[in-house]
Amino acid sequence: MRFDYHGTGDSAGTALDPDRCQTWLGNIQDAITWLRSEAGCRKVSLVGLRLGATLAALYASEHEVDGLVLWTPIVSGRRFVRELTALSRVAQQATNADAPFLEAVGFVYSRQTLDELGRIDLSKLHAKCRRVLIAHNDSVPKTSPLGESFHSQIDEVAYPGYEQMMAEPHETEVPQAALKGIADWLSMDGEVSDVASKTWILQTSANSLHETLHNISDAPKVFGVMTQPASQQAMAALPWIVILNSGSAHRIGPGRLHVTLARWLAELGYPCLRIDLSGLGDSVIDQSEWENDGYAATAFRDIAIVCDYLQKLDPGRPIVLMGLCSGAYAAFQSAAQLPHPALIESILLNPLVFFWREGMTIDDDTNERLSAWHRYGKAIFKWDNWRQLLSGKTTLGFTGSIRQFVQAVMPRKAEPAQQPAKQAKPAAAGGFGHPLRKDLPGDLGRIAAASRQLAMFISDNDPGYFMLMYQARRKAKQLMAVGQLRCFFIKDADHTFSTEASRHALMQSLAEYLADRFGGSAKMEEQ
Repeated sequence: MRFDYHGTGDSAGTALDPDRCQTWLGNIQDAITWLRSEAGCRKVSLVGLRLGATLAALYASEHEVDGLVLWTPIVSGRRFVRELTALSRVAQQATNADAPFLEAVGFVYSRQTLDELGRIDLSKLHAKCRRVLIAHNDSVPKTSPLGESFHSQIDEVAYPGYEQMMAEPHETEVPQAALKGIADWLSMDGEVSDVASKTWILQTSANSLHETLHNISDAPKVFGVMTQPASQQAMAALPWIVILNSGSAHRIGPGRLHVTLARWLAELGYPCLRIDLSGLGDSVIDQSEWENDGYAATAFRDIAIVCDYLQKLDPGRPIVLMGLCSGAYAAFQSAAQLPHPALIESILLNPLVFFWREGMTIDDDTNERLSAWHRYGKAIFKWDNWRQLLSGKTTLGFTGSIRQFVQAVMPRKAEPAQQPAKQAKPAAAGGFGHPLRKDLPGDLGRIAAASRQLAMFISDNDPGYFMLMYQARRKAKQLMAVGQLRCFFIKDADHTFSTEASRHALMQSLAEYLADRFGGSAKMEEQ
């Protein structure tokens, strides 16, 4: 059983709610109670990664469990809080000591939560369980201070793949060896619970919202979470908004952005569906080597399936696609390709590409150079940058800065082609897939011919608008003149809108645009 703590993932609540640590420990108890009463499990083991491992150990220090798997646990909460503070400063998100929260890598921690975390010291706890597996990252020594304090059968193993699992979403790799090792360790206990085969249909209602789980398709597997206003009257004339995956992150989005978007939009009356495209999140595929592909050609087939599904649920209600990064690409090409009559618009959040082909990477040379031109093009008009350069006070010095500029914007020498490491993917069914050639003006023309709308919301430091103008200025200007393409800029926002301020600015701009486009309220409630 996988579950989301209160205030995380698909669960209710926010990170700023009070008593986070005690609430999360209560969530573990709720999950165990449910497993025993509903699924008939006689034995229960806890498996946690990082802070999840820490919470599992805290729970096991007060309650008996059968087994405990601690995967790179946070042993010292005080050290963890120092790491969060350092990360916040590196990202220039540091807040003063009187601020009610700290922001780090896209997540928010209240001062109360930081105080609670800072008091944790697993080395002083004793686990009430028969067996403990401490799974280490194989790049660090595998000795642990927990081995002496836990009065249990302790196994310590180093597994590969931790760094690859924790990389940027478009570069993550599932640590198959570690998962197999943990599963094998758990199965060594011998007895296996005979759990009856059942399906649980779960739905929740909180405040003015109603959320349900949807198995949209079984072959291929497409899964989603729908958020709607509790009152059907509130969304009478408004379209569906379908939120697509960003990179290989699952349906909650980077830093839980998609959950925030869906619930805020539902407050305004828009029914929202957050989906996992095939191979991402809970839309499982048989070929594990094809998992976590944020630019899979099958995305367009899946989006067509979702459009059909929504039309069966509510015939005639129009559909708007929304996506960040790779989700923006999928939304854009869907507007250009899919013939579905209900699809009326795509909303693009910080697109990085408008064209993709199999074997391409997000760090493709052309994309990198265009992004570099965008960055340097903005920096060149700032006198402080010139003053530092001419005075030699830059980190790289005058000649080093010039060399870096040339390397960033000039074409690189082509490297010898490498053989693909894995079997080629099959072509997407239904005639949908990546475009055959790079033709952004043509794509824009096809979207206009289908009478569809485009809206772009771009961080002021992101290259999406620059790339649009570089590749299709004339056509883009034509669509802007007639109102089929509208662009909005979010100041002081990074690529994933990771700060509370940038997210609120995005939501306010989005709410005002949707109110102008479809009617309804443009007022965002404070969260």
